[in-house]
Amino acid sequence: MTIGELSVGSGIPASTIRYWERVGVLPEPIRASGQRRYSPDSLHQLSVLRLAQECGFRLDEMRHLLHGFSPGVPASRRWKQMAVRKQHEIDEKISRLKTMRKLVDSVAGCQCADLTQCGRIAASVMGTTQQ
Repeated sequence: MTIGELSVGSGIPASTIRYWERVGVLPEPIRASGQRRYSPDSLHQLSVLRLAQECGFRLDEMRHLLHGFSPGVPASRRWKQMAVRKQHEIDEKISRLKTMRKLVDSVAGCQCADLTQCGRIAASVMGTTQQ
């Protein structure tokens, strides 16, 4: 199948497929008369990459998922190892977001007349030094 057919079948733009090939997430396809040719399994591989994207995996993590394990390592072990790391990362982000939310809720009720006054209050709340 051509890159256009793969793009239509997967819902992933051809430019993204080419980019993933260029950065090593996807292997270079075979070529016939200079055109990329893909096997039907390429659709499944793109589905896995889309799933990884939806899970929040970065390009380097997607590359590792597909190519960073020894041959024969089952998909379940790959996902588990990658997912555990991602769970920790997500938990850290959730914690930071909760802290951000408290701060935003606090500043939403600001009654300061000017930003200098806000700065003094912020310095005392955040524990920074005042000058």
